[in-house]
Amino acid sequence: MSATRRSAPASAVVALLDALEAIGGDGKAALKSAGLRYRMCDLRDGQVSYVPRSSFARFSQECVLQFEEHGCRRDARPRFPVDRLKMLCLIASACPTLDIAIAMAIEFHRIAMAETRMLSLDINDDVATLTMDIPLKERRVGDLLVTMYGLTMFHRLFGWLTGEEIRLTGVTLAYPSALEVPAFNELLQLRPVFDASHDSIAFPAACLARPIMQNFQDIDRLFALFPFDLLPPNYDKGQLSDHIRVALRAALARRESLPGLTDLATMFGLSAATLRRRISSEDTTLVHLRESCRREVAYDLLLGSNLSIKNIASRLQYCDSATFRRAFRKWTGHSPSEFRNMEGNSSATAQFPSIALTH
Repeated sequence: MSATRRSAPASAVVALLDALEAIGGDGKAALKSAGLRYRMCDLRDGQVSYVPRSSFARFSQECVLQFEEHGCRRDARPRFPVDRLKMLCLIASACPTLDIAIAMAIEFHRIAMAETRMLSLDINDDVATLTMDIPLKERRVGDLLVTMYGLTMFHRLFGWLTGEEIRLTGVTLAYPSALEVPAFNELLQLRPVFDASHDSIAFPAACLARPIMQNFQDIDRLFALFPFDLLPPNYDKGQLSDHIRVALRAALARRESLPGLTDLATMFGLSAATLRRRISSEDTTLVHLRESCRREVAYDLLLGSNLSIKNIASRLQYCDSATFRRAFRKWTGHSPSEFRNMEGNSSATAQFPSIALTH
């Protein structure tokens, strides 16, 4: 996982300044507004090496919004309402898995852009490609930076939603290589391929099955710097076993086969040996995680639904209700019917503490 970075290269500030002045913007005013108390000559002469992450994000916001406004005015196209990004994140965080979150983001973007479809997701073999087609009449450095920010915003958002970094396998830009801004390659953490037919990011399709780990309570923390922060977020929320547990419960909820070791390793971009070693370091095993998830879901369904024991056994992917009953009796010493017939959840938890939602 990536460590949290606290600064950005000053060369990226210079690149933004140059692009801003190319469209007639006031670089000095933008620096002041972002709280960057550096002289422009010192930045350009290399007297400053790095700037604080938060200040760089605010400066990026000043510049990128001006680039976007200039391009939309020039091309007579609608602007993406940045103030609605929080709503997009709220919608995405309510989705069970990344593939559904991306589908919702694409649809939200289409509606926000007055029915202009600019985002699409294609899956070819084992690669998922998110393409962003902005209708541009010209392609200048400011437009390039807007595109790079847009692609990176979605990349960071997808990783943040799943709580695990998504390793990009490729970035393509439909811009001439003469416009390349090396300082931003560092921020993207790989070298984009220029002179391509589309602007896109590609990543392993297995990532689409990852469960969403964040919720609406986490949104405010994200928006402290998002979406004008190109640096990687802190992906260290929770343990890998927590992520696996969510993936297992999501599979049960969707009535899909529980993912095995190889499936989970692919989903989280790890080798099977590494995944096994990491969950072992967290004092658990895949067998225990599968069993505890079944137990938790059984607890929920018995006390929170009117489903028959046979239907619950099917939901938990047992071959028959007798096998489920034996497993439940092993967990608690009692049958599912005895547990369900008790008076109230608190009474059930008190008498059967072994079935409480523990890890």
